Amino acid sequence: MRKYLLPVLLVLVVGAFALVAAGCGGDGDDGGGGGGSVSALPASSCGPLQYKGEGDPDYLIASDLPLQGSSRTQTTQMNQAIAYELEQRDWKAGDYNIGFQACDDASAQLAKWDPSKCSANANAYKGNDKLLGVLGTFNSGCAIIELPVLNQAPEGGILLFSAANTYGCLTEPCAGNEPEKYFPSGTRTYVRVAPSDPNQAAVVAKFAEGKGVKSVYILNDKEAYGLGVAKNFQGAAKALGMEIKGFAAYDPKQPNFQATFTKIKATDPDAVFVGGLIDENSGQLINDKVSILGPNVDSPDKGTMLFLPDGFTDNAIFDRAEGGTPNAKGAYFSVAGVGIDQYKGAALDWIEGFKQSTNAESISPYSVLAAQSAQVLLDAIENSDGSRSEVIENVFDTQVDDGLIGSFAFNENGDLSGASGAAILFTIYIGTTELKTELTTGPEADLVEAARKEAAG
Repeated sequence: MRKYLLPVLLVLVVGAFALVAAGCGGDGDDGGGGGGSVSALPASSCGPLQYKGEGDPDYLIASDLPLQGSSRTQTTQMNQAIAYELEQRDWKAGDYNIGFQACDDASAQLAKWDPSKCSANANAYKGNDKLLGVLGTFNSGCAIIELPVLNQAPEGGILLFSAANTYGCLTEPCAGNEPEKYFPSGTRTYVRVAPSDPNQAAVVAKFAEGKGVKSVYILNDKEAYGLGVAKNFQGAAKALGMEIKGFAAYDPKQPNFQATFTKIKATDPDAVFVGGLIDENSGQLINDKVSILGPNVDSPDKGTMLFLPDGFTDNAIFDRAEGGTPNAKGAYFSVAGVGIDQYKGAALDWIEGFKQSTNAESISPYSVLAAQSAQVLLDAIENSDGSRSEVIENVFDTQVDDGLIGSFAFNENGDLSGASGAAILFTIYIGTTELKTELTTGPEADLVEAARKEAAG
């Protein structure tokens, strides 16, 4: 995902987070080892180079997130989490001084991630010889654009490390030469700490079955994430014996969706599942669902249920100013991970320290995921010779025990492996005036496999 979309109240005191810009010298030398000056990434997409350590930065890391549109509150906090990790390390990774830039892959025109921005950002990253890794993207569609460019960057490629992407085909075999086409060099240069959509689909389908759903109509926005999670859900639902009343695309740009839901009404489904994003006219979409099919309910006996995956899972869904609607009340939402109140161990200390540092009234679980990603990347840089290839190798060799999201490693595809704790769990929320936890659970393996097969077919 998209994503990957907050499952908690996000009332932030988004104050001045400005840090001293430093280390903006010349191009520096090629290769690893540090000692050269760091050039800042373009101001057209990226904020100032942040560095508060001694001397000048030897290397640079960047984030690539949508900082405009409905996602901006959570992504701003994710950037704060990354900088907080650097502050805890005195802006160092071992012997290397590390600078940070927060880059925006959204545009004001689209008010969400923008393909042209993703492309421009990727090429800017590729051209900066001191950049050792990118923490992003938030939306899987943007990752699809950036990955082939970063994969062919000099010195073994540039790692793209996502805390939010969930599109299964970024890592797992699918139709259309996915994911191989994202790695033209033949080497994987991508990892993520968010479990993929086949897992999410398995959880949602099982939850829907438990609610008595026997038939469902599935919509998708035709984008990689939306279509992907819709296919995954279809596979899991069919494996549970649900009748698929229809599988259709919708155009998020259309002024209303009454004709779409009128067509769906004729099929009389127990539920509707929508693969899409909160940024895509979601308020109108949900309003028209309620207008034609009736209010969102908790049982098919009462009407037509509505299931929305992590692309919609943000409290902004209820805010008209953000394109949301109060009619999201009663819908069920899903997202990878656990609610902020369910984190344990090391995460509790991190959450408290981060809250005090930022004066945040609430903390997004995506911030925890961003911090975990930053920790792994900085550890990999610390144990490297300063080359991109060794950073990538070290990340793939990572073994985290009792980290912020639990214990985990990465498999050869870049997905979580041997995970335990929050890393393998999903949360189902019900809409009230905000998102309220309904269930936290893990997926069933046979349903995950059924979801994967549907996308691969």
